[in-house]
Amino acid sequence: MASSAVPTSDVPTISRAELVQALNSGRVILLDVLSRESFAASHLPGAINLPVAEIDRRARDLLPDRDAAIVTYCGSPT
Repeated sequence: MASSAVPTSDVPTISRAELVQALNSGRVILLDVLSRESFAASHLPGAINLPVAEIDRRARDLLPDRDAAIVTYCGSPT
């Protein structure tokens, strides 16, 4: 079975300063894909929690703007 994951070399990254600027200007949605427990223990201010296992089921409700830029983060491989 082939993997559908995007190679990390193809994923754009931004610096911390760029992220802060984008968040302050409202240009991005910050998405934490860790478990609810991990999110409750520690997360970046303003982040939306959408665990990887729930993306298919809950993304439409939590991320209704299909044109919004999304910055996703996690603390470890999921």
